[in-house]
Amino acid sequence: MRFTRLTLAALTVLAASVCAAGAAPDAASARAFVQKIYAHYPQPANGPVFSPTDKNAADVFDPGMVALFKEDVRLAKGEVGFVDADPLCQCQDDSGLKAKILSVTMKGAGAAIAVVDLRFPGGGPNPLTLHLVAVNGAWRIADLSSKDTASYRADFIKANKEHAAGHW
Repeated sequence: MRFTRLTLAALTVLAASVCAAGAAPDAASARAFVQKIYAHYPQPANGPVFSPTDKNAADVFDPGMVALFKEDVRLAKGEVGFVDADPLCQCQDDSGLKAKILSVTMKGAGAAIAVVDLRFPGGGPNPLTLHLVAVNGAWRIADLSSKDTASYRADFIKANKEHAAGHW
C-alpha cells in the first residue's frame, strides 16, 4: 500500500513537470512568436514603446544576442554603436510598416527559420529571415539575415570585437 502511494505521488510529480514544460516548440508556435513580435509594428505614437534591442531584448532574442546588445551599449558609451536601427524592421522609423510572414520552417528540434516580408509605403519586397531557436521552451531569435546581410550576429560579433580593440 505504501509503495503504491509513493509510486502514485512520483507519477503525479512527473506528470505535473511534463505539463509545466509544455509541448516541444513547433512551426505553429514559431509562427505565433513571430506574429507576436510584429504585432508591435508600427508602434503607436502614444502607446507603450517596444524596444527589442533594449528592455524587451530577452523576450525577443536568445541570450547570446542579448549579451551582444548590452556589450554594444557599453562599448558605445552613450554614442551610436553597431545597432543604429531596429534590426526587426530594418529601419529607424517604422511608420507604415506592414510585416507579412511568408514562411516558417522547422530546421530540427528547437530550431526554425521564419521569413518575413517588410513592406513600407511605396517600397517593394524586403524579405528578412529570422533564425529561431528554442530557449527554455520558448522561441527566440538567434540571428537575422537579409539580401544585404548574411548574418547579423556574425557582423555584430565582429563589430563589438573591433570596437573593444579600439578600431571604431
